[in-house]
This record gives sequence, C-alpha cells and structure tokens, in this order.
Amino acid sequence: MSRISITLAAALALGTLVSGCGSKKEGEKASGGGGGGAPAAVKLPKLGLALDAPGEVTVGDAIVGDGHMLQGGGIGAMSVEAAKSPQTVDEAKEDAKMYTPKNLKADTLPDGFALTFQNKGAAGDNFWVDVRRTIDGKLIKCGTTGSDAGQASAVLAACKSLRKG
Repeated sequence: MSRISITLAAALALGTLVSGCGSKKEGEKASGGGGGGAPAAVKLPKLGLALDAPGEVTVGDAIVGDGHMLQGGGIGAMSVEAAKSPQTVDEAKEDAKMYTPKNLKADTLPDGFALTFQNKGAAGDNFWVDVRRTIDGKLIKCGTTGSDAGQASAVLAACKSLRKG
C-alpha cells in the first residue's frame, strides 16, 4: 500500500512541477523527436540507463528515491528510480486495489512486469503506469500517474524500452 502512496505523492508533486505551479528543477534536455514525434534515446546518468521517449525531455533528479524525474510534452511527468525492494505483480495488484482500478492490465516482461490501470479521482480520470524491471542486476521502478491516456501509453513504452545506457 505504501509503495503506491509514495508513487501518488511523487506524481502529484510532479504534476505541480509540470503545470508550472512549483519551481522546476534545472535538468538536461534530450530531444526525442519533436513535440510527440518518433521516440529517441534519453540517457539517465544516475542509473547508467537509457530509454526511448517522444519529444523534448528534461531529465532531473527524482523527487523521491535515487533516480530521475523526466518531463516532456509526450510523456508528461514520469519517474525512473532504483527500487529499494523487489515487488511481484500480485503485490502491485494488491496495492492498486486501494484506488478502485478499472481496466487493470498486467504484462509479464522478461525481466519484470508492467501494470497499468485507470481510476476516477476528484479531477477526473487518472492513468497509472507501474513498471518493475531488473536491469544489469539493479531493481528499477518506472512509471507515472497522470490525466492523459496518450502520455501514459508513451510512458509505458518508455519504461519497456529501458536498457543499459
């Protein structure tokens, strides 16, 4: 339960930063092919990883944990960080229950899993992406919570594209 709560708190903070209501951290920008064009490689130096994301992406420090916060028009705001402990897909599904998920989908990946779902919040629909991977022996948590289905889909694809970088 606390893992999703931390993700929610981080996502709300990220949403504030993206909307301009907070102070935006300076970060390095990587071009992923225009406003929403073809995805291109984005380096995540603190983790020694890379992923593919559409549009211009700003890479900064993670708000919570050891990793990065990424922001851009194609992805909204997302986080990629080192996970403190492993999690199974069944544990992630159990955590998601507190949000009354609809359209819950779990995909098994060769090195982890991807969980996506929607829920209805005070401001409308929320789209959740929670991907767990083990890359080069590191437990990685990647995802977002946002109000745009297209951005959530782009984040899912970006998380699945994670690799040594």
